[in-house]
Amino acid sequence: MDISCNSCSAKLVLPDVQVPKGVDSFKVKCPKCQGAIQVQVGKPAEGAPAQSAPKSYVPAGDTDFVEGRKLAMVCLDAVASRAAVQAALETMGCTVHVPASGEEAVLRLRRNRYELLIVHEAYGGAPDQNLVLKTLQPMGMALRRHICVGLVGKEVLTLDHMTAFAKSVNFVVAEKDLDKAGVIIRQAAADNDQFYRGFREALKEAGRV
Repeated sequence: MDISCNSCSAKLVLPDVQVPKGVDSFKVKCPKCQGAIQVQVGKPAEGAPAQSAPKSYVPAGDTDFVEGRKLAMVCLDAVASRAAVQAALETMGCTVHVPASGEEAVLRLRRNRYELLIVHEAYGGAPDQNLVLKTLQPMGMALRRHICVGLVGKEVLTLDHMTAFAKSVNFVVAEKDLDKAGVIIRQAAADNDQFYRGFREALKEAGRV
């Protein structure tokens, strides 16, 4: 189903599996501006062919539209590490996206507003090939401040603020500490939220968000 946001005019595609049955209308959250979108359910003409989602859209079962849940993305090449981080984020009530490549990750970043993003420093093969970091670093603050980015690395010290600042991320995690990913991410996300809360409230009062 094609829908558009009245607040930011974003054009979106909602998979049919996400459309509630037996209702005339329902609401979803815009992944770009977080505004509520009122969706009217129309009945297709009898005999009309079903429309498929464009190839660039997230596959069914990996949805952008889950009311009341945070969006998170995990960009780790190592299967075991990826599974550990994904499980930790899901226990935090997140809908977790796991892109198959750096290109897909960038596409998702441009389409959605993630609250948490965990990426390895060498995601995609090597640091100089990390498309996710190359996309995040020049991103405007209006978008960047909404994402809490955790960088995983071999030589970093977990939750070292100076390293996080130098790497232009919100927090860092050592590979060897990923078995404690849940505790680390919760603490880092809470610290980040507290840091930006006053700033966001001031912008909201000024009508800029």
